[in-house]
Amino acid sequence: MKGSIRKRGDSWQIIYELPRDTAGSRKQGRQTVHGTKRDADAKLREILTALDKGAYITPTKETLGAFLVHWLEAYGATNTSPRTLKDYRGIVRRYLIPVLGDTPLVALRPGHVQDLYAYMQGRGLSPLTILHTHRLLREAISYAVKWGLLGRNVCDSATPPRPARTEMAAMDAETVERFETACEVSAFGDLFKVALRTGLRRSEILALKWDSVDLEKRTLRVVAGLHRLPQQGMVLLPTKTAKSRRQISFSQEVVDILRSIRGSQLVSQATLGPAWNSTGYVFTRPDGRCLDPEAATRAFTAMARSIGRSDLHFHSLRHTHASLMLAAGVHPKVVSERLGHSSISVTMDIYSHVLPGLQEDAVDRLEKLLARSRV
Repeated sequence: MKGSIRKRGDSWQIIYELPRDTAGSRKQGRQTVHGTKRDADAKLREILTALDKGAYITPTKETLGAFLVHWLEAYGATNTSPRTLKDYRGIVRRYLIPVLGDTPLVALRPGHVQDLYAYMQGRGLSPLTILHTHRLLREAISYAVKWGLLGRNVCDSATPPRPARTEMAAMDAETVERFETACEVSAFGDLFKVALRTGLRRSEILALKWDSVDLEKRTLRVVAGLHRLPQQGMVLLPTKTAKSRRQISFSQEVVDILRSIRGSQLVSQATLGPAWNSTGYVFTRPDGRCLDPEAATRAFTAMARSIGRSDLHFHSLRHTHASLMLAAGVHPKVVSERLGHSSISVTMDIYSHVLPGLQEDAVDRLEKLLARSRV
């Protein structure tokens, strides 16, 4: 491939020969380089090398912001759940477009991405938020490479901050007792008790329907999550992964709670008549409609504060379930399956703070076993 450089005012124009088109006609490419002649020489060599290797990308004037909007509609809308797409759009709207939206896609460099992370840190955003932004941008740019718009993914050369490991807030047995006493006077008390005893996520327990519950066998199937989405209201969505779709066993205590709920619903159904909404949900409003996730969270937060534990969140019920099970000697694989984690390593990583106590208990058991063998 051949190329040349010529001076044009305060800049340089590089001209290079492109591969012949399908009709066999010759074509030329032209780019303007602002800087020195050495900069122009370097750019020309870069282009000619890419042409020789078949890796040349035709320049486009599309900005990163325009590409991200297109990518969200072309990829995100068909390959992600509505909840994930909502999160993606939020990241693009709040962080990426305001800072990098006007940058030409082909001009995007690792330095731009690294500057974005520094800007986000300067605004006080958490390392976890920056990491989520990095992952989204990296995924989007990977499609720009696949679609022939870029030659490489610049995010591979940028490094987001590493989030600090934080121990999840959970309740010990004594706190659980105080919490369940408080549940007795809450309209959401039964919901909280069952969530604590099953380890279900908020979206999963609110999506639980009677046809997924077997009171005789004391099992339930997790198949969906209930979410509130913008412009859509309450939406029932399938679980994100195959591991999340699972069957778990529950205790007689849960059986008793569920039987009580079912009895109350039958009474309400008979009393309200046509005003009763036959949604099939286990946990409902007085008229049978599904519960609002945010209402459940607000009720939990108020209850946690009432027992002096403002550090607890609804998700803490799930963490408490797992932590107490592990502390009771339940095998981590069983706990992992109940939680619907993708692998046991995920469970062990999240609940590593429980492991030291388990290690000490294991050592004590071994010593007792060896002592008996010496008698």
